Amino acid sequence: MDHEIMQTNEIRGSVEKLENVSVEMTEEKQILKERETRLLPVKNNFPYFISLSLGFGVIYTFCLYKNPAGITYPLFVAVACLCGIFACKKLEVPLKAGSIFLMITALLIGIGTCRTSEWFLVWFNGVALVLLGTVFGIHQFYDDRTWNIGKYFCSIIVYLCQAIGALPYPFSHFSAYTKQTKSKTMRKISLAVSGFLIAIPLLVVLVALLGAADAVFSKLIHHIVWELLKPATLFSLLFRTAFGTLSLYCLICGCCLHGLKQDVANRQKGEPIIAFVCMGTIGVVYLVFCGIQVIYLFLGKGSLPEGYTFSSYARQGFFQLLLVAFLNLIMVLCCLKYIRTHKALNMVLTLICGCTYIMLASAWYRMMLYVKEYRLTYLRISVLWFLAMLAVLMAGVTLIIWKNKFPLFSYCLVVVSVFYLALVWSKPGSIIAWDYVNHLDRDAVTDHDLTYLYYGLSADAASAIASLELTQSELNRISPGYDWNLAFERYYKYHARPAYKSLGIRNYNFSLAEARKLFPSMQE
Repeated sequence: MDHEIMQTNEIRGSVEKLENVSVEMTEEKQILKERETRLLPVKNNFPYFISLSLGFGVIYTFCLYKNPAGITYPLFVAVACLCGIFACKKLEVPLKAGSIFLMITALLIGIGTCRTSEWFLVWFNGVALVLLGTVFGIHQFYDDRTWNIGKYFCSIIVYLCQAIGALPYPFSHFSAYTKQTKSKTMRKISLAVSGFLIAIPLLVVLVALLGAADAVFSKLIHHIVWELLKPATLFSLLFRTAFGTLSLYCLICGCCLHGLKQDVANRQKGEPIIAFVCMGTIGVVYLVFCGIQVIYLFLGKGSLPEGYTFSSYARQGFFQLLLVAFLNLIMVLCCLKYIRTHKALNMVLTLICGCTYIMLASAWYRMMLYVKEYRLTYLRISVLWFLAMLAVLMAGVTLIIWKNKFPLFSYCLVVVSVFYLALVWSKPGSIIAWDYVNHLDRDAVTDHDLTYLYYGLSADAASAIASLELTQSELNRISPGYDWNLAFERYYKYHARPAYKSLGIRNYNFSLAEARKLFPSMQE
């Protein structure tokens, strides 16, 4: 009897497992079916979207192959914007006002890229454009008006992962399309291949004759054959084109999948009294600290600890203040997201924001003291830029404390975009060089000064260096037997990367061109 009961239980367990597996398979099939349904607008218009993606891939390769900061960079950005517009139009998704701002910002970043030779800034420009393109896709296909900052950051990551997961779709859509139009398509392809094969022997003869007839044409053919037709070069060009094509197609599929959750969950479940006591205690400490900043630092009154002067006191603790101000921003945002709204808590959070402004002012004052004594550097410009941007961002955070429906993410996006554009277009290397030169005594220039100006900065500093108008005899006096102009020429070409040793139509860069104009020895 016990044996029969055990067998019955085993049978029941097996049946339940089979039912669970069947349910899971049904759910997976339903999910796949929903995905296929959502991708039907792309699948049914495969020739249009693959042509659009292929055009994007070709332009991407033409503009950016071994050319990260040439004049074709804004052309690539403009084509990317047009591809987004055409894709949305084909999918019958109207262009939103916020998307126009994103495209204008992207174009200005693209133009700013070919105006500088700061390679770290060029790299960040690429990252910024990827983020703007991602936000463009999300903003177009989702109602993001109520989304907060955390929701948007998570959505960006999920959307990019979905785009990567959509990699099989271009191939499956191509397979389905070829099956539908197999006879016509294959016939056209075979005819095109036949025509190309017939043209090859004719081209060999004709190109040889034309090359012998014209030296310029001969040089062009020589460049194409020995540079562009190398196996490594061909592979790189084809890989870049394929990467650009698949990237745009997958991003479009990621938009159509609608895999992001539209609604924002209400997480304001925490007790306000806990947050009030916690933040209130921190606020009391901040009030004492900010009072000391006003009395000792800004007003210069009161007695300092033994061994401190006001200058040494002011230069202490800058990075600690910057970190505390950033943590304040995070704490306020967390309270707004996870704690239930309460008037008393809002007052304490407003107090925290006010104290943060005093801390930012203190940090700014301390950094300006550093700059006054040690001059500007890339790090100090970046820090001052971040402080100014953080102060404007805190204004939006303060406003959302009392106005819950304030679009904080849109506000932050505009602020960060404007500040980043200001950084890109200001060319930090040029600012640093001019600040250094303006505080330099021309008659007391040392070997150390020339080393910093010639080797420590990019070609953006060329105009500041040229303003010194040092003659060859003066350079020989500063560094006997050392040719600074030749050294700068060599360093310039190394720093500018091999692709920019000669500037042409495709890789023309305004900063590098100005440096060559000011230093004629750099001309090829």
